[in-house]
Amino acid sequence: MHREVTKIIKDIKSLKIQGARNVAKASLKALIIVAKNSKAKTTSDFIREFADAEDKLSVSRPTEPMMRNLLRESLIFAEESAKKKTLVMAKKAIVSHEKMLIKKMESDAEKLATYGAKLIPDNALVLTHCHSSTVTRILITAKKLKKKFKVVSFETRPRYQGRKTAKELADSGIDVTLAVDGAMEMFMRKADIVLVGADSITSRGDLINKIGTSTLAHIAKMNDVSFYCAAELSKYSPKTMFGTREEIEERDPKEVWERPPKKVKIRNPAFEATAAKYINGFVTEVGIIPSQSFFAVATEKLGIKLYE
Repeated sequence: MHREVTKIIKDIKSLKIQGARNVAKASLKALIIVAKNSKAKTTSDFIREFADAEDKLSVSRPTEPMMRNLLRESLIFAEESAKKKTLVMAKKAIVSHEKMLIKKMESDAEKLATYGAKLIPDNALVLTHCHSSTVTRILITAKKLKKKFKVVSFETRPRYQGRKTAKELADSGIDVTLAVDGAMEMFMRKADIVLVGADSITSRGDLINKIGTSTLAHIAKMNDVSFYCAAELSKYSPKTMFGTREEIEERDPKEVWERPPKKVKIRNPAFEATAAKYINGFVTEVGIIPSQSFFAVATEKLGIKLYE
């Protein structure tokens, strides 16, 4: 495997590349590298090499359906191209296809940001958790629309991704405050809307996102504050349609406490599920849809056949 592809996989695993869209985009770029640098002499050898890279990328992180969906689409396209074209032409077609997918991701993100920005009330207090490039883009777009609002970004222990959110918003001229995770209830009392990103969405319309998201959703419900999730439809996890649960990644305990006392056990779950009933709606590239509708809209867009 090409060393640049190996490095991308390593960077995804180590969280050097993080955020669902960034991970997905990096995986597509890795496939471009495979297609451009393959030394395969036959289409069958090339497809085996391409499929091997697709497989290694797809398991580089457990909770990344956006990446898995796009890799699956890419492999299907590659296999079809190999049947109809010469090896040289198939490689060129695959490179063009991956570039098209990356461009489409950017177009979808822009549409989503426009819909999300309209949701932000004037003079609102917006709460968010962890770091989501989708959420920051929505808020920056709202700022460009001349909306006045303030944001509280929760720190998101133990890796403090909330700091990245706070810095990006501050750099864009948005009034932002970083607060400790334990202060969610206090700030919720004055909040107008909660907006978070997503790593995965199940067939039930449940949200898989950074640990602490469910707590935020419960507190929002208790205080009658609208809770929205910003997510492209490609974040739907098809395997949940057949009863398989989305894997919840548990990370190195040393992130929480590097040298704990010998008898202290450390748990470090990275994600958790937030039930659909706590989510007012999903902000997507096709508009704002209720949690119960996400499954139907996503399967249609992704071309997933429910019945043969």
